[in-house]
Amino acid sequence: MVSRYRAAHIERMEEDAVNFAKIHALDLQRLLICVDSHDLFRDVLPQKLIKIARVWNLSITPVENFSPLLLHGKVAAEYLKRHFGVNDREILDAVTYHTSGIPTESPIVMAMFILDSTESGRDFEGIEELREISARSLKEGFEAIVKNKLIYAVTNNLLVLPETVEAWNYIRGVKS
Repeated sequence: MVSRYRAAHIERMEEDAVNFAKIHALDLQRLLICVDSHDLFRDVLPQKLIKIARVWNLSITPVENFSPLLLHGKVAAEYLKRHFGVNDREILDAVTYHTSGIPTESPIVMAMFILDSTESGRDFEGIEELREISARSLKEGFEAIVKNKLIYAVTNNLLVLPETVEAWNYIRGVKS
């Protein structure tokens, strides 16, 4: 279901996840479920993602409607539920929000968000610092990556995802 490029990304994340799970005492099996499934629908055409989401009665936000590729995590999580009976809320949230992040205290959700952003094939200014921070602390790594995503989006005139803003505000102390 994924391109060779995407499969290579997932394989690198698997390797990174093994190390990350050891460092942060995470459940490797749960983390690998997230890693292996998060981009299952990333290479699906945007209009097909919209159709799948509608057939499965998934809510489509205005931002997702504007940029349907953002649905790939939500669709992948629903696929896990429907085809594999996965009902673990942390795994489903980790898959759904691996791109945007969400307000969370879940180590699995934070780890998945971090791993997707810092996998060993990624190369951009500041990546090494993000990896170092994330190796020291899940919470600090999560915060640094949320901040990095916000700055990148605004600097490059991209959409700012509402969940990323909510994650930032949660980190800053706004609890709902």
